[in-house]
Amino acid sequence: MNTRGAPKRSFAGGAPLVFFVLACLATGCARNVTENDCKAVGEHLRVLWTAEAKYPEAASPSAEKAVAVVKSEGQRLEESFVTDCKRDLVGKPRASGEFSCLSHAKTLADVRTCATIPAH
Repeated sequence: MNTRGAPKRSFAGGAPLVFFVLACLATGCARNVTENDCKAVGEHLRVLWTAEAKYPEAASPSAEKAVAVVKSEGQRLEESFVTDCKRDLVGKPRASGEFSCLSHAKTLADVRTCATIPAH
């Protein structure tokens, strides 16, 4: 009986649920990289590139051209990463070194550091 006088109810699936939770904690329940994950990290890399790119200070025709080049290079970086990610990382655990590192990179220097992580 509980404190309100009603009979105690137990969850019949309690034991399997406990084992599932413990197994998830032990393994990290890392899901595999998907194409959407690749696209999200590709976009993240483009944002980092754009944030750190050097833009011309004065407006001029050549400055407009320079801005267009910077933007197109960011787009090319994103597309290149997504292509490589789909080929090399889709289906591997998200928590694997390179993918996790790229997902959490705050600067382009961090991205370069990710390239030195050994494959698992």
